[in-house]
Amino acid sequence: MNAAGVGMPALLHLDAFAREVEQAFGHLPYLVGSAARGKVWRDVDVRLMLPDDEFDALFPQFKSPRPGRLDNRWALVCAAISELGRARTGLPIDFQIQRTSDANEHYGGGVRHALGLSLSWTA
Repeated sequence: MNAAGVGMPALLHLDAFAREVEQAFGHLPYLVGSAARGKVWRDVDVRLMLPDDEFDALFPQFKSPRPGRLDNRWALVCAAISELGRARTGLPIDFQIQRTSDANEHYGGGVRHALGLSLSWTA
């Protein structure tokens, strides 16, 4: 992964946080946005893309991926996980859960780095 935007050791903490998210939801989150592209960023955008059916089961009232039309449950879950991420990593995390089809339609051309991947080395 290109860790240029976040750097070390923050990336280690971010990956550990990502593994917590995976344990809870069964899917790894992604580093996206300005922190995925370089060293100048305001916050660290972390996105969890859930299959559409899983997203819809968690947030049945969610109608639009656009700001200004927020579902209260979705907003509270995202805010709570953002704060957990901030506490775990020391980084200004902006965590959002997205429906995979919406993420691909609206943000498919952006940079996405999978977080929480562990590599094991054997001698």
